[in-house]
Amino acid sequence: MISAYACLGVLFAAPAAARSFANGRPQSMREVAWRAAKAVGYGEGLALIMIVAGVVTVSFSRGRLLLPELDVLAEAALLGLAGSVALVFLAGWMTLRFSAGAARMGMRALFLGLLLLFVFRAQRLPEILLRGVELSIALSALMLMLLRREVCPR
Repeated sequence: MISAYACLGVLFAAPAAARSFANGRPQSMREVAWRAAKAVGYGEGLALIMIVAGVVTVSFSRGRLLLPELDVLAEAALLGLAGSVALVFLAGWMTLRFSAGAARMGMRALFLGLLLLFVFRAQRLPEILLRGVELSIALSALMLMLLRREVCPR
């Protein structure tokens, strides 16, 4: 369950990126990076707050400090961060290429697909965390190349 909470930042970061990239076209890759970093920070900050609130709630209800397995939490946090970066770049590219509305609709469809995967395959999440990180990094690299084409056309 902690893995799912660590990945919730994606749900907040991608729409924030779509909104950020809709507010004027970035003039440089530095501006793209800044907008993306703010969106990722927002999403991951909210995920961190939810994890801390969950740990405090469970610990308080049990009368003693209960922490999640730190290795699983670290891997899940890495997946959450990598996934947020990948989907922020995807939302940014979709906003620049199409529109903010199209980006939000695309993110909703993607989130629905991820939700279905979670519902039907949640038991495998702890096993595939690092594979998910690898896929997220590959998607980030692809989206960064596409964003570069949108911002700095030749």
